[in-house]
Amino acid sequence: MQIRPIHASDADFATWYEVYLAARVADNPTGPQWLEPELKVIYQGTEYRSVQLWLAEDDGRAVGAAVLVLPQRDNLTMAEPEVFVRPEDARRGIGSALLATVDEASKAAGRSSQLLYIEAPLGTDRTAGMAFAERHGFTRRIGEIMRVQRPPFDLDAVAAAEEAARPHAEGYRIVTWRDHAPDEFVDEYARLEGRMSTDEPQGGIESEPEVWDAARIRTAERRSDLMRRSTWVAAAIAPDGSMAGVTEITVSRDSDAIGFQDATIVDPGHRGHRLGLLLKAANLRELLADRPGVQSVWTWNADVNTHMIAINETLGYEIAGWSAAYQRTI
Repeated sequence: MQIRPIHASDADFATWYEVYLAARVADNPTGPQWLEPELKVIYQGTEYRSVQLWLAEDDGRAVGAAVLVLPQRDNLTMAEPEVFVRPEDARRGIGSALLATVDEASKAAGRSSQLLYIEAPLGTDRTAGMAFAERHGFTRRIGEIMRVQRPPFDLDAVAAAEEAARPHAEGYRIVTWRDHAPDEFVDEYARLEGRMSTDEPQGGIESEPEVWDAARIRTAERRSDLMRRSTWVAAAIAPDGSMAGVTEITVSRDSDAIGFQDATIVDPGHRGHRLGLLLKAANLRELLADRPGVQSVWTWNADVNTHMIAINETLGYEIAGWSAAYQRTI
């Protein structure tokens, strides 16, 4: 077997993606998957996160794939690996060989910790990926619940929840935008994005706060444009003009199949006003007004984040699976 590096811009990336998708679908057949053009952009990296890829071949046939993401501005001792093996080629040592290759690259980059995530569908308590991670010394740090909602979206129930929440948010206003943050909001938007790495439940994950500024926001927006993904953003503006909270939903510009309800954060000084619910409700309505054909919206929450879980259930999200973060020292 040969393991060789490739780049996301190479023609071989199509083969890499085939292996990736086969392995992902085998582990989580009902979960959402990135489209190949989207992942191709993600894995070209940015100045904030570099990416390395490998393809494993046996007699010229692709049997495995691996990726290593290396943060470049913060968390400089952390590496984020993923290893994929075609289901029909499992239990041949391919995953272990790929992980050994990733380990060498991690250490060469000065990394001493590795963090990865494993997903599974509803009704599955243990997966091959979990067993692989534990066999190689990874420890489970925190669990997340995967939820989804599909048509028909109950916007009447959403409106009723908003109506009940508004009296608690007197003096706050909700603003929305699509794709690119207005200049007047970008600095505050970046400040709240940075809080996602500190305020969101982390369990036992050992990590540093991420550093966000306006330049990093603009880089993320340019990458979304290259991925042909649209982003709907709702932000809560406090009476003093500061940004009290923000939430995001992203959907491919070329497909209505999958939307992702991404980051939602409310500044600690502004909690207790039901801003999380108001933000998510407003953004969902904006999304469906622009893209009424969306077929699913997926979201993840730490299984200990009971407040956000309650909001998602109020808005119509139903449990569809789980994921877990695993970490180890190398």
